[in-house]
Amino acid sequence: MKPTPWTTKDWYLLAALISFAGLLRCWNLESLGLTHFDEGSYAMTGKWLATFGREGWTYQSGHAPGLFPTLIGCFFFLFGIRDYVAIAVAAMAGTTTVGICYWIGRTWFSRPVAVMAALFLATAEYHLMFSRLALTDALFTGLFWAALAAYFLALESGKKRWFILAGVLTGLCWNTKYHGFLPIILVAGWLATQIIIKTKEGFGKALATTPLRPFLLSVVIAVALYAPWFLAVQFTVGYDQILQHQLGHSLTRNLPATDLGVIWFYLRKWLSPALLLFACFGAATCMKPARPTRFILYVTVAMVGAALLYLSFPRLLLPALPGICLLAAVGISVLPQKLPGWQMVAQAAPATIVLAWNLTGALPSLAIETTAYREAANYLKVRDEPILSQLSKNFYFYEQHKSIEMRRQTIAELDSILAAHDSLLLVVDPIVHRFPELTAWLEARMSMFRLEKALDIRMYEPNYFQGFDPRQLTDLPRTTAPFTPGSSQIAIFIHDTSDTVELLRKSAAPVAADGGRRVRR
Repeated sequence: MKPTPWTTKDWYLLAALISFAGLLRCWNLESLGLTHFDEGSYAMTGKWLATFGREGWTYQSGHAPGLFPTLIGCFFFLFGIRDYVAIAVAAMAGTTTVGICYWIGRTWFSRPVAVMAALFLATAEYHLMFSRLALTDALFTGLFWAALAAYFLALESGKKRWFILAGVLTGLCWNTKYHGFLPIILVAGWLATQIIIKTKEGFGKALATTPLRPFLLSVVIAVALYAPWFLAVQFTVGYDQILQHQLGHSLTRNLPATDLGVIWFYLRKWLSPALLLFACFGAATCMKPARPTRFILYVTVAMVGAALLYLSFPRLLLPALPGICLLAAVGISVLPQKLPGWQMVAQAAPATIVLAWNLTGALPSLAIETTAYREAANYLKVRDEPILSQLSKNFYFYEQHKSIEMRRQTIAELDSILAAHDSLLLVVDPIVHRFPELTAWLEARMSMFRLEKALDIRMYEPNYFQGFDPRQLTDLPRTTAPFTPGSSQIAIFIHDTSDTVELLRKSAAPVAADGGRRVRR
C-alpha cells in the first residue's frame, strides 16, 4: 500500500500513540532509581550543571559526549534534582522515538504500517527498559533513526532542506554517543551501492545523478556541531584517550568481539518471538522493488553487524529495534495480499498477537522498583559515624555526607582509618569484587564488622550483562561479572571495636605486603 498525504487523523493517531508510549515509560516513575553505574556519572554531571558547579562532577568525557547529561542538568534545574527526573529524560526520548517510528511508517509506507510499528516499539520490553534508565541509549536511538529518515527523504526528493536537517540530527546524535557519526557512514555506503548499480549506464552519469554535494553539506554541518565537544576533549584528556578506550573494546580485540549467539540471546530474551517472526517475513519483502524496506533492512542488519565488533553490551543493539518493528509491521501489512477478502482480519489478528506477547514481557518490567541505592542513602543520612564505601557510581549521586571511597585509599590508609575510629560504617555492593585488593582486605578484616542492614538490588536485567557473554554468567569470576540477578545486595556493616587493635596487628602484615599501593581498576 502506497503512502497517502497526511491528514488530521494522522496527527490524532500520532498524539494517541505518543501518549500511550509515554504512559508506559513514565509509569510509576518515582519507583525508579539509578542502578547502572553510568547513570551515576550522567546524573552527577546534571547536578553539577543545575547547581552551577557547587555539587556533582564535571563532564565525564570517558563515558559519552555532553548532550545527554546537559539535558539532565536542564531537567534538574526545571523540575528539581531527583533520580527519577534524570530517568525522565530517557523516558521522553524513548517516547519520542515511538513517534518517529510512526512518522517513518506513515511517510514511507501506509497508516496501518505506521500504527503497528509504533505500537510494537511502544510495547517492546527491550526498548521500554532502556527508556526507564538514565542512559544515553534511548536518546541515541531516536536521533539515529530521525537522522536516517531525513537522509532517506533527502535522497528520494533531492531537496536540500532534508540534507540540512539530516546533518543537524546527525550532529546531535554524535554529541550523544561517540559512534553517533554512523548515519553518515551508513548513508555513504548506501550511496556507494547506488552508484555501483548505476554504473551500467556509465560511471560519469552515475556520479552526476547522485546528490554528493548536498550530502557533503550535511556532513559539514554534523562535524561543525560536534567540533566543540571534540575540541573540549582534545584540550583536556586528549581525544586519543577516547579512541584508545573505544578500540580497546572493539577492533583491537579478537573479532567478532560478540558472536551471533549473544545477539540472538538478547533478541529472544527481550523481544517477543511473534515480533521477530514477522520481522523476518517483512525482511523477505525487500526482494521486491521497495526501496524503503531495503533501506530499513540495510540499517538494521548494519547495526546488528556493528554490535558484533564491540564487547557484548545489550544497549548496543537498541538502535536495531525500530528497524525490527518497522519490518514486522511491513510483514503483517502484506498478508492481505495473500488472503484476499480477509484484509482486516489478516492484519488485526497477527498484530494483536504481537502486542499481547510484547506486553507479557513489558508489564512485569513496569512493576520493578529500582530504588535500592536511594534507600541506602536515606538510611545512612541520619547516621553520625564516618562511612567507608565502595559502591557503583550511582550511589554517590544520593549521599548527603561524603563517604570515604575505598578504592581511592591505599591499604595502609584504610587500616589507619579503621584504627582511628571507635565507630564506623562500611557500605559495599558487588562492584567491590572488581578490586581484588579491596576484596582481600575486607575478607581479612570482616570479623571486625557486624552486618547491620542488607538491601536487595533490583535492576533491569540488561544491566547485569555488561561486557561478557551472558550465557556464561554463572561461570565467570566476580571480577568480570560482579552483579548476579536475584542475589545482589548493598551491605551495610558497623565496625565492632572489640579486639580491633589486636586483629589489625595480626592481619596487617600479609595484606599490606604490597607496600600500601593504591587500589586501581
